[in-house]
Amino acid sequence: LIRFGFRRADVGEIEIEENKIITLVDGMLGFEKLKKYILIPHGQDNMFKWLQSTEDAAVCFLVVEPVSFMFNYSLEIADDVVDRIKIRTPEDVIIYSIVVIPEEPSKISANLCGPIVINAVNRMGAQVISSNPEHQVKHYIIEELKKNTARLMTNFATMVNSGKAIAEKLEKTDDAENKNTALASAATAAETK
Repeated sequence: LIRFGFRRADVGEIEIEENKIITLVDGMLGFEKLKKYILIPHGQDNMFKWLQSTEDAAVCFLVVEPVSFMFNYSLEIADDVVDRIKIRTPEDVIIYSIVVIPEEPSKISANLCGPIVINAVNRMGAQVISSNPEHQVKHYIIEELKKNTARLMTNFATMVNSGKAIAEKLEKTDDAENKNTALASAATAAETK
């Protein structure tokens, strides 16, 4: 286990374990020579992280996983990228987008056009260009969260109502075998709603 450290003005000395370093095979757009990065949590907030260069302490990007604020985010990863960063299964992949916080914080946005794909197994990654026309350079995070609030509330209400239906069926059933049957049928009915 090799450790080395560097200094960042805002957080001071950072000690890094070598096995935590992410190698971006082509660097970042505009920073192609810098290939080694680490992820640093943003305080107590688990949604955002800092993608910090280990080669230049002045180069750091605020990033977020798009799935943390979008229900239907998906990315098609080109075969050459899959080969270069040695992705074996979709479960090995973590995707981050660079975040921009403008003067008006409610307009915080994520760049979905240029996501960073990381193979969590071998810590290799690449910044890619998304071909999905719905992926914008400025995808407004708060607007997306607001849009999804109604959907979350609907899903929650459906779950609560399904739980009530299951509980009612179980209350009306006496023996264990019939309770299992009632539970299975109520769960199936809830899934089809």
